[in-house]
Amino acid sequence: MRKPRERRPTRAERLAALGLETEAALRDQIRRLLARPMEERTHFLRVRIPGGGTAL
Repeated sequence: MRKPRERRPTRAERLAALGLETEAALRDQIRRLLARPMEERTHFLRVRIPGGGTAL
C-alpha cells in the first residue's frame, strides 16, 4: 500500500513561516548584541578626531 502524500505548503504558509523565522532571528540578534559590554555595543557612535583617536 502506498503512503498518502503530504500536501505542500502554500505560498502564504511559506511566507508566514519565513516571517516567524525572521522575527526569531532578529530577537536573537538583539539579545546577543545587548549581552555585550557597552564599549562593544556602541562602536558605531564613535567619531574620528583629527590627529588620531575617537570620541563618543
